Amino acid sequence: MSAVPVTAARARVAVVTDAGAGRNGVGTYYQDLSDALAPHLDTITTIGPDTGNGLREWLSVPLPGDRSQRVGVPDPRALARRLAEIAPETVVIATPGPYGLLGARAARRLGARVVFGMHTHYAALGRLYWGALRGTAGRLGLRACNRHLLRRADAVMAVSEGMRTLAAADGAPAVRVTGTPLGPPFLNRPVRPASGRLEAVLFVGRLAAEKSLPEVLAAARALPGIRFSIAGEGPLRTRVEADAAALPNLDYLGWLPREAVAAALDDHDALALPSRLEAFGTVALEALARERPAVVSAGCGIRDRAELAPGLHPIAEREDLTAALRRLDGMAPAVLRHRTREARAAVSRLQAQTVADWLAVIAPGAGPCGP
Repeated sequence: MSAVPVTAARARVAVVTDAGAGRNGVGTYYQDLSDALAPHLDTITTIGPDTGNGLREWLSVPLPGDRSQRVGVPDPRALARRLAEIAPETVVIATPGPYGLLGARAARRLGARVVFGMHTHYAALGRLYWGALRGTAGRLGLRACNRHLLRRADAVMAVSEGMRTLAAADGAPAVRVTGTPLGPPFLNRPVRPASGRLEAVLFVGRLAAEKSLPEVLAAARALPGIRFSIAGEGPLRTRVEADAAALPNLDYLGWLPREAVAAALDDHDALALPSRLEAFGTVALEALARERPAVVSAGCGIRDRAELAPGLHPIAEREDLTAALRRLDGMAPAVLRHRTREARAAVSRLQAQTVADWLAVIAPGAGPCGP
């Protein structure tokens, strides 16, 4: 990785996040990013819920629209003390919640460089989960927090072109599109070659409105000859469990840790991700890393990555997941295997570039970033 700055080896980095490790896309992103960057840095430490930092929270409430996740307000002085102990040159702010806002303020007081990660279209999520009055207030509040961080960050890292457009529209002075890192379970364990047949389909993600789970359930009913599995946790769990009890070809696997997700991908022939709203779609990248095709909707930011196209099977306009799976099932096995091997090679190249992108921004002395 020749693009890695030589100063990176001396860098001390802190990541401040409102997302629990591995509990959603943002939590997973920084868990994997930390693993990928750690060999190149002096230290990288995550501060947030469930990260073992022992921060006392003043308040913790369920996330609106998803009681399986919580939002916590940490003790500001304890958070500031923890950052001072780490003494980072760079603080990465992963989310615009209480941890993120307080972490950015403490980082500025320490004189640290602040990098903000743009991962989520919060206004669109608000429209899905909240009613008119509460939704308007929630969207305005989230956008104000997002703008505050975007405009005061030294650099912004966006996970897709769509996120870069949103960040620029909200006044971010410097935005770079970067890739999504993956952890060792997806990159390092031996790959079980794809069969080229479509006998088992997997969905992994939050069981929530933006994931278009009814399309997965409808596909399971329409394609009884294919085994479907759903892994995840969220507000639609009861509906998924009821359908799994009623359909002999549908299994609910519950929430899976990362190693188990990699194993589940290996046990299936394709991933289904028909989301209405997906800033990137990390699980689709994980599927490509395991040489499995990913059936993805137009709402998935991963479709912006042309180099990953061989492994992506887009759901066409005015087509549902069931029809897209039927098209995939009609592909010649040899062609499908060749495309999935190409996609895995592209994932490996993207991993190296993602690490280099981040190190170029967080290394001491890094200047303003550009596209």
